[in-house]
Amino acid sequence: MRVATLIGAVLLILLSACAPAPPADSHAFVGDFETGNFDQWADCQNIVVSSAPCVNFRGSSDSMQVESTVVRQGRYAARFEVRQGDTPAQLCCGARAEVSGEEALRADEGDDRWYQWSTRFGAGFPADRGWTVLSQWHADQDGPPPLAIGAGPTNVADDRWGIVVSTWNAPGDPGTTYTPWSGPIVPETWIDIKMHVKWSIEDSIGFVELWVDGTPQRFQAEPCAGRTRCMVRTLMPDGGGTYFKQGYYRDPQITPPGVVYHDGFSCAATEAELRPL
Repeated sequence: MRVATLIGAVLLILLSACAPAPPADSHAFVGDFETGNFDQWADCQNIVVSSAPCVNFRGSSDSMQVESTVVRQGRYAARFEVRQGDTPAQLCCGARAEVSGEEALRADEGDDRWYQWSTRFGAGFPADRGWTVLSQWHADQDGPPPLAIGAGPTNVADDRWGIVVSTWNAPGDPGTTYTPWSGPIVPETWIDIKMHVKWSIEDSIGFVELWVDGTPQRFQAEPCAGRTRCMVRTLMPDGGGTYFKQGYYRDPQITPPGVVYHDGFSCAATEAELRPL
């Protein structure tokens, strides 16, 4: 028994020594709310707190909470509810309830990133009243995000959600806004989303690829119609990089309340490092 035990211990050591080390530049991040709170995320914003470290935020019943009732995978998912007037103090432009990854989810020129998560629209989601942002890669400079998942007639179309690309010539100098792909909003149904993004200020380098419910998507509109890779600038020239935010941010003119759920978010430098949904 002692010999067998010794041999087993030696084999375990050898296997551990031969196991590949995690990539030094993995940039892996998990924000799947399986901690039962928002602690995986850096910053929380809603009507209660205009901006606060998520480790100090425990949500509120009518705005942001981690719950176990409506869940895509694991034990928990995040529920974001927004009502008209839910614009945080000292912040402009719309009602919101969002989490942000800040530096942990930063992307700069030349970075290659994979993102994966699930989103669910609540019953009665007001999809036909004005612009809505569900996930966004916000530029360091102010202005509409270079890349976002949006919904509603301003950014996409009535009763649809999709990718919104806002190109920039420079800070304060917006270019064309594209909606190269969109799909129908089906309330109370989880949507699995995976994206591959090359971050660049150049249309010839930057790109976006999309999978929905495990199926690669062909883009429907110019400049990418018919392709599975949309070549387009994904950063603001001279505007720095981007950081990722997720939740529910919308037009202040929308009057009905709305609910969005997010679950299972992960980001990495390679597809293999993503957390499975």
